[in-house]
Amino acid sequence: MILIFKKRLLRIFPFIGTLVLSALLGLFFHASHAGEMPLGKWLQAAGLHHKQVGVAILDLGSAAPVFLSNADEPLNPASTMKVLTTYAALSLLGPNYRWRTQFFLGKPLDGDVLPGDLIIKGGGDPKMVIEDVQELVLKLRAKGLRDIRGDILLDASIYDVGEQSVEPFDGDPTQPYNVRPNAALMNFKATNFIVGPGPQGLNVRMDPELADVALEVDVKMVTGPCRHGVTGLSIRDDASPKAARILVSGLYSSACGEQGNYVSVLTHQQFIQAFFKSAWLAAGGSYAGQTRFVKDVSFKNLKPWFVWESPRNLADAVRDVNKFSNNVMARQMLLQLSYEMTKLPATPERARNALVTWLKNRGLHFPEMHIDNGAGLSRTERLSALHLATLLKDAAASPVASILKESFPLVGVDGTMRSRLSRDPIASNAWIKTGSIAAVRSIAGYVRSVSGREFAVVVLVNGPKAEGSQLLQDQILKWVHAQ
Repeated sequence: MILIFKKRLLRIFPFIGTLVLSALLGLFFHASHAGEMPLGKWLQAAGLHHKQVGVAILDLGSAAPVFLSNADEPLNPASTMKVLTTYAALSLLGPNYRWRTQFFLGKPLDGDVLPGDLIIKGGGDPKMVIEDVQELVLKLRAKGLRDIRGDILLDASIYDVGEQSVEPFDGDPTQPYNVRPNAALMNFKATNFIVGPGPQGLNVRMDPELADVALEVDVKMVTGPCRHGVTGLSIRDDASPKAARILVSGLYSSACGEQGNYVSVLTHQQFIQAFFKSAWLAAGGSYAGQTRFVKDVSFKNLKPWFVWESPRNLADAVRDVNKFSNNVMARQMLLQLSYEMTKLPATPERARNALVTWLKNRGLHFPEMHIDNGAGLSRTERLSALHLATLLKDAAASPVASILKESFPLVGVDGTMRSRLSRDPIASNAWIKTGSIAAVRSIAGYVRSVSGREFAVVVLVNGPKAEGSQLLQDQILKWVHAQ
């Protein structure tokens, strides 16, 4: 039918190009096919009540909303709250902002020996990973330091967040997403436990290695199919403030071969001690002291002996936060913008106030909003679908628009949306941040439709059946793409 109609139009209007006419017809038939969104039908199929779902769709090129349903209801946004945190960080700190970690010497070097303490002033770097620390210690060695005779003193005072090392969010302290912020954070306070059959039975190792950490293994190797893998093992530290000890127990199927799993272990203090010491010894240094956190130590008037600048800027970090929904990085960004704005130790309350002030200065007023930690790992954070979509629309007209948009997972391609809608025409045409905690599923981002229009799309689902709402979200995304 389309082909016959096209031939007739070309006979009537021979000056119309074939490609142009095909595009116009495509837009017409897509639009007529899209029709009105059958949200009620989709909600019923998902077993959801309309009060459990907030939907807001805004055309970036028009003032009138395209579609709203329960859009004013304050709902838990889960990790889509990271949209607010990362947009604010990009706007307030700038995409090229870099974190700086400063090193001070407690006493002057005696040859290559430091007879006093090495003082590390954490700058809030949210991603100081093993590769960074390996390069960092080589630079310290190149400046002439070999033997640290004193202790390592950690100053993490630009954040005032208490001494807890993990968040008791779901009762599992080994999950890296539960790690709490720390201005001297290293490697997300996590290491990869690699488990597999070895010459002497089961082999367990850590990557990166943690110096002076006792590893006690009580794992039974079993035969048969791979039913018991590394994620089923119990990997726990003994929570002792004096000794760093990790216990690995459970069953492991030999048919699983070698597997790895990142696990959060130890306190921040214990982890940094073991992590940094391991890298320092591997670089040919020596160090037999302890690591401890300090405040208001007497080095404020000293000039830094060495300054480490993060190899990645804020735009790089925002990409990690949004593509892979990294919680501790998002939480540190929120605290960092607070510290840089006020030059006072960042507390959650000061960080929240900084966000609200920034929104107010942009003419955005979200009275129902409640910010907890800015990462969405929270039972109390609230935001309406309409206001989250409004924020996305505001961001789309800002100087950081492309950086923020491209930090979201590209549907069907990467991040947390890599395996969704990969064979649908919407693939590579939508940039969607996802959110997921128990009883919450959410999406927020941008969709480019077949007509070339761009939309801000938010779907927040709260309730016991939220886990089954992926099809509903995908149906809404496809409907928007068809406009």
